[in-house]
Amino acid sequence: MKRFLCVMMLLFVAVAAVGYFGLQPEGEVWAATALCDSDPGEAPCVTRDYDDATCETTGKLFGIFELERKEARPVVEHSVLLGGTPLGISLKLDGLMITAKSGVVTEDGTASPMDNADVTFGDVLTTVNGVKVDSADSISEILEMSDGEATLEIARGAQMRTFRVQAVKDTLTSKYKLGLMLQEKIDGIGTLTFVDPANARFGCLGHPIAVYENVPVDCAYGTAYPAYITGAVKGKIGKAGQLEGSFTRADGPVAVIDTNNKFGNFGYYTGDADGLTEIAAASREEVSPGKAQIYSTVIGNEPELYDIEIIKVERQDSPDDKSMVIRVTDKDLLARTGGIVQGMSGSPIIQDGKLVGAVTHVFTSDPTKGFGIFIDWMLMQ
Repeated sequence: MKRFLCVMMLLFVAVAAVGYFGLQPEGEVWAATALCDSDPGEAPCVTRDYDDATCETTGKLFGIFELERKEARPVVEHSVLLGGTPLGISLKLDGLMITAKSGVVTEDGTASPMDNADVTFGDVLTTVNGVKVDSADSISEILEMSDGEATLEIARGAQMRTFRVQAVKDTLTSKYKLGLMLQEKIDGIGTLTFVDPANARFGCLGHPIAVYENVPVDCAYGTAYPAYITGAVKGKIGKAGQLEGSFTRADGPVAVIDTNNKFGNFGYYTGDADGLTEIAAASREEVSPGKAQIYSTVIGNEPELYDIEIIKVERQDSPDDKSMVIRVTDKDLLARTGGIVQGMSGSPIIQDGKLVGAVTHVFTSDPTKGFGIFIDWMLMQ
């Protein structure tokens, strides 16, 4: 019941967004990024058998409500609902992301309080004078109380740094300003991987939304919306391509996100799941080199099957992201996109009629190749 109430609290979120999640360098590998009205009692039967290996996990829903400690075990057999549809994803950051430095117009001319500070795009301002901030208005209120004197805590990936600065008063608004351009959210397009009908949990992307070195950005919560793909920019050697599309918040979200981690985005699916197909999820031991397919949307909002080959499988005993290497062989997909492109992250990988994983990265040295993650690791989140 607590989880249900938390989900309902977020359904008031309603603005349009277009974008793709930033490329994440991995040597020659870059991340390929660019969400029910049904009665739970009518959901398909789900059966589970587990390996002996276990690990304990804890978490907080939306970073606020403590969830019970539970055992997370690799899934051997599990029926889920197949994704493949494009999602517009919006993450509310745990803080404010810095996009640029800016000048402030004062009575004495233009001033730049942060001009000499080592801050750059992607850094996240978390506190001002020890108070957590989540909007420009909250910063103004804090600065007013201290006559502009400010101690800032700014995160760069996993590193936290402290800056002391004197804010200046903007002549137009009469408010203290730091000289920073800030944003509250990160928006982009990715692909739904699965929905678990047993508990309405869903997964997408297969890798984190990150700015620095694959380190997931801290988020307070997120929402996901249906997206529409209008076309694609082909990938080429040295540069990843991308799907072109958009999403709107007008009709409300189809999912809420409580987790952004190494294995993707996860949360609760609240949209209509009637159009999703049930499929068995394979254990990682069942995945082998050979023919397979990806289920992805490269035009409109209806996914299609495209032929690929799994050319390498890693034997992973613990959760990791780069589980397999895949190559696109489908002539139609190659003609449309040149291979794997941004926005396809999270596209389900199917082998022998089972869901085995999701597309996560593209090789910039060869856009027809990329990485995939075992579905086992996504189902554990």
